[in-house]
Amino acid sequence: MNYTQSELLSSLASEYVLGTLRGSARNRFESLKVKDARIQEAVQYWESQLNVMATSIKPIEPPASVWKKIELSLGFTNELSTSPVPSEVRKQPSANSGWKAISGLAIAASFILSIMFYQYTNDFKSPKSVAVFANADQQTLWSVDVRENNLFIRSTQNLPKRPTNDYELWIVPASGSAPISLGLLKQEGTFTLPKPEVFDDVEIAALAVSIEPKGGSPTGAPTEVLFTTELALL
Repeated sequence: MNYTQSELLSSLASEYVLGTLRGSARNRFESLKVKDARIQEAVQYWESQLNVMATSIKPIEPPASVWKKIELSLGFTNELSTSPVPSEVRKQPSANSGWKAISGLAIAASFILSIMFYQYTNDFKSPKSVAVFANADQQTLWSVDVRENNLFIRSTQNLPKRPTNDYELWIVPASGSAPISLGLLKQEGTFTLPKPEVFDDVEIAALAVSIEPKGGSPTGAPTEVLFTTELALL
């Protein structure tokens, strides 16, 4: 199987992160992931997307009718009556409950995958512009891929680790107005930051990285700018 194909790699990575890739296929994928940077990058991308999704969803209380349908589908409620099935019956395994539960999970997973795979193929593969931050020795510290909905960022081993500080990414507007924060930069690995609407609304002279106290700039402006770079359109 050719894991270098982008769409196949994306599909396998997304299934791996969701937990739907199982058995020998999962074991082989894990063994390849250890030594293949592209696979590691794809897995980290999907992990970051799922983490964003999980933190952005607000819990809601479903209506009673939804619970009723769930109990009915699992065999916990008598279809001909609104009264619950006796507790001793509820404890007995239902012939249908196992495959119905699995089917429901598969449908949910497929729905999530279809949405995220569409985003991957339209977002992850095709950066709109790129930026590279380097030190005085021209060693790359971060690379930034500007995609449709987010910024995909890679930290390198050349980056000096500052455990008591945070690095923060900024837009420097060409108009000379105040820099706009894009968020905190991780000091290792790959990660994404959401791309705000303002990113496409202002003329950008440069991107900048500042060193800040833990948690980011306390004033809303860069404390000390360390690196700047131009944004290259593709």
